Formats: sequence, C-alpha cells, structure tokens
Amino acid sequence: MAHGDLDERYIVRGAELNRVLKRLLSDPIIRTEEGFSARVLAPPGEMYDPLFMRDRGELVWVNDCGGQDGSAGGQIVAVDRQGRVETVVAVGRLLPVTGFDIAPASFKPHAGQIFCLSQPEVGRPGLSKNHVIQHLDPAGDREAAIFCRLPSAGTYSMSGAPPGTAGWGIDAQFGPEGSPFAGRFYAITTMNGTIYQVTPDGRCAPFITFDRETWGSPQGMLFSPDGSHLLAATNNERGGAVVRVRPDGTVEPEPVFRADDLWLTGMDYAPSDFGHYGGQLFIGALRTGKATVDLWSTGALREELTQPPRDIGVVHRLAPDGAFELVASGFRNPQAVHFVENRMWVSDLNGDFIAENRELPDGFIVEISVST
Repeated sequence: MAHGDLDERYIVRGAELNRVLKRLLSDPIIRTEEGFSARVLAPPGEMYDPLFMRDRGELVWVNDCGGQDGSAGGQIVAVDRQGRVETVVAVGRLLPVTGFDIAPASFKPHAGQIFCLSQPEVGRPGLSKNHVIQHLDPAGDREAAIFCRLPSAGTYSMSGAPPGTAGWGIDAQFGPEGSPFAGRFYAITTMNGTIYQVTPDGRCAPFITFDRETWGSPQGMLFSPDGSHLLAATNNERGGAVVRVRPDGTVEPEPVFRADDLWLTGMDYAPSDFGHYGGQLFIGALRTGKATVDLWSTGALREELTQPPRDIGVVHRLAPDGAFELVASGFRNPQAVHFVENRMWVSDLNGDFIAENRELPDGFIVEISVST
C-alpha cells in the first residue's frame, strides 16, 4: 500500500469518527410549555455526567461522576452564568463522586471541606458495592481521604448484590444551619433505599430506610424552606412520590404528591422572583412508565453506545392547587434541578458513563427562564 493511500484512509477514518461524535455530542432540543423558555447553558463536550449543584459566590460547583484516571474517577467543576466550565477538583483526586456538598460551620472541625458520597472503586463494579464518604480541602492538591464507609442496611437487593448493599449512590447534602438537621451530612444510596447521616466524629449510620412497597427507593432530596423536614423523591413500580421525613427519621404518612409512571429525580423550590411560579416545587423526572425500576436495575434502559439516549426526560412543577404541570421536555437523563437567582438550571447526564460504560463528555446543563 502506498504511503498516500494510507494517509487517505486515516483522513476517511477521522471523518467517520467526527460524524459519530457529532451525533453523540449533539445539543438536546428542549421544548418548553407556555410561560417558559430554555437554552442549553453548558453544552455537551466538557462534562461527563454532571449531577448536583452547589452555589459558591458567582459560580456554581457541580459534581461530575464520569471520567476516569486509573483507579480514580470523577471531578468537581465550576460553571459560571455564561456556561463556562472550569475545574475545581480534577479527575485523579477522587473516587467517582455521586453527591457532594461543602461543610458548613456546624460541621467543625471540617468546615469548608468538600464532602462526597463516592463509589468505593471506579466503573460499574463500584456502583453496586457499599459506598464511602470522602473529604478533601478544595484549595489543596492532595487526593480525597475516606471519612467513613456506609454500612449495609435494610433488605433491598438490586443487580445481584447482597441484600442491604449501600450501592447506587445519588445525592448528598448537609442539613441547613439552624435547623434540626444541622451538623449532619445526608447521603442517599438507591440500591438499599436508604438515606444515611454522617456526623463530624466520622460515624456513618442509616437515617431512614424506606418501605419498598409503600414508597420505593429515594433518588433525590431537598430540605423544606422552613427546615422542618427532609423531602425525598422516591420511586417504585407504581411511579414516584415526594415524601416528608421528620428530623427523627420517621415519614409523614401522606406524601407531598404522587406521580404515576414517572421516575422522579432532583428538585428545588423556585425563588419568589421566578415569575408567577415563585415558591412552587420543580422536579426532574424520566417519563418511562412503571417498569423503570426494573429497567434501571438490569441496565436495560441504556441505548446502543453509539446513539444518544432517548429524550424521555421532563421537568414538572407542583402548582398551588396540587396539579402536577409539565414545564419542559426533551431531556435525556435529567438529575438535578437548581435555582441560580431567578433562573432554573437542570443537569443532564445524557449517556451515563458509570451505568453504561461509556466514557464520553456528553453531559450538559440547561437553563430555564420565565418568559416575559
């Protein structure tokens, strides 16, 4: 084969690769209901699997559980109001971080440190093993240290793991200062339907394990505006519900609402200046029907690895009259809903690297505004 022919083959291969990447990294088409508008704030191409968001002055820190560097994986990035992405904690210093927050003053002597709910190892095998809590100084350059390991709890079993395994971690937050939840770090593991509480002395203990038949497994959490309850988005074979958990770990008997045939994810309350919708609860979801739990547990929900996931993601709002109203659709795998001033940001994993073994920076963030 002539040298020129070889060069031509590489050019053709490069064109084909670009064609596939263009499809996988394409911007989503977000459709909004009357009264709202949307734009892709941070498009695919920089973040792998963006999850939860924490305000840090003019920036918003986001944990990205995708990406891998040897035995480490995941990163924490900062996103500004224009969608520019910068690295806060680079890939290589963490285990895959599925939830995080910054320790407040009540969590002394660790105030200011980043605390993470993390897989115990990279890749899909680490997904279905008991998770760990890591911590690190964001201003330093050391790798994160293990703060405590989550013990097994309950009798849930998924993906062939032993009953009670604290796997499939998702979301973690500190309790609000001045509330009954203050001074504790809360972390969700979906596999065993449990929310854990972590105390400054390095102890991890179950806070609540949800009844599987009544509520299912938690996927996202939020504290009520008055700090009196922890709100959890739970899912089972019948659909999703948002429930209120008291500071002692007991559940209020009536949910905030139920949503049949939706798998609920992250949520947030709108600020008072979010148009006519101030104070309403906004929540992300997957519109896949009651079989979602089985699909997620078996991995059957994922698409072919060279195709974008289906656009089955939605955002709803809970109206004052109790109606559950559609706000936007066209998402692929929405996880967190977070208000940044009077704008709503929605993070979307797109193709999940950990669950689907696809290491590709295809995650994105969408900004939704009230139309004028």
